[in-house]
Amino acid sequence: MKKLPKVAILGKPNAGKSSLFNRLVGKRKAIVEETSGITRDRVHGEVSFAGKEFSLIDTGGLEFSSEKSLGKQIVRQAEKAVRESDLLLLMVDFQTGLTNLDKDISNYLRKFGKPLFLVVNKVDNMENIDQGAEFYELGIEKVYFISAGHGLNIDELLDAVIEELKPGREHSGDAEPELRVAIIGRPNAGKSSFVNKLLKEERVIVDGTAGTTRDAIDTHLHFYNRKLVLIDTAGICHKKKIKESIDVFSRSRTVSAVKSADVCIVLLDAQKGITRDDLHIFELVTEERKCCVICVNKADLVKLSLKVCVYTISERAPLMRFAFCNLCSAKTGHNVFLGLKLAISAWDNSHLKIKQKQLSRIQAQLPLNNPQLNCRGKLKLHYLTQIKINPPMFLLIVNRPELVKKQFLRYIENTLRSEFNFHGSPINLAVKKKERT
Repeated sequence: MKKLPKVAILGKPNAGKSSLFNRLVGKRKAIVEETSGITRDRVHGEVSFAGKEFSLIDTGGLEFSSEKSLGKQIVRQAEKAVRESDLLLLMVDFQTGLTNLDKDISNYLRKFGKPLFLVVNKVDNMENIDQGAEFYELGIEKVYFISAGHGLNIDELLDAVIEELKPGREHSGDAEPELRVAIIGRPNAGKSSFVNKLLKEERVIVDGTAGTTRDAIDTHLHFYNRKLVLIDTAGICHKKKIKESIDVFSRSRTVSAVKSADVCIVLLDAQKGITRDDLHIFELVTEERKCCVICVNKADLVKLSLKVCVYTISERAPLMRFAFCNLCSAKTGHNVFLGLKLAISAWDNSHLKIKQKQLSRIQAQLPLNNPQLNCRGKLKLHYLTQIKINPPMFLLIVNRPELVKKQFLRYIENTLRSEFNFHGSPINLAVKKKERT
């Protein structure tokens, strides 16, 4: 696969960058809200138009005068997007007119020597574009008047982008599939620090304030000859704690990221233990039947043993006993890469296919290990077979399904786990009545 050319959208806060990003990508991937400063990290997506493709980067609103740590980090993230891009789209607001900040951003972007388009957003209709003559003062040759919200002149802009880039890659279905790993946890558990340590760069913004990450941020990574997509997500907290609409969008985006992921790495805060929010996250992972690794972060600040952590998780969240457990520190980097290795192992384990001969042996032992099942001589185990992988699903065929208790199903699951390597992967068990022949 050829490397896709990259296009970055830049501009002041609330100019409509995320609206254009969503319009071009074709789905609501970046959060859009009338409040300025919603996008903070770089958000990546792919655009397909006229048989060609390119990578699109949405960035946070630039404010050079901001003295806040978060504002400075947004500028650094935007600069990284500029340096890695082949074309820059400077977005301005037709409704508010040309501002000094627009001029500052234009001068800032010129220094990089990259091809630059001026995109004038929020145009109601093309009859009014004469009112935007002031934007030509920026001295940018290629100017496009659009409405990202209504789709006005979007195709014209895309034609110009394609012509400038001349991307060579066509659609290809032969590419090696990427393993999607979602990093999830409650706010301020250290998810962004964890991702940055894996990437060995400041890919996502880290700030002491909980809730810094709002979008689900995708980053591609090669690790041990595997192609991965790391998804840094907003912190998940209980719905009762959500006060702003932006938090609703962030939580929804995180839930969607979990659903689209292949493996979830759940970060716990060693200093705070397992909280109610953590239990809600565990529920989400088990409901979606996702492979899972639990990384207890900030373990360098608390005296913990892996054995104690495994025991605590099994007691507080019995349904998560299948997950790998790892003590790590995103700050120092201790065992961070081990967490990613375990995620790959969990994914591989979810694709195990057990031979029928081995399952028949286990089936034959089940009544012997559970004599209470035959105390009335009514339940008969006819067949145990695997019918699916990812996650593994086993079918138990019996004479009377209503006699099979949950405790017995848990016993079968534990037996399968002890006999075979299903660590990190959930197991599904179904019961079916034997049909008369």
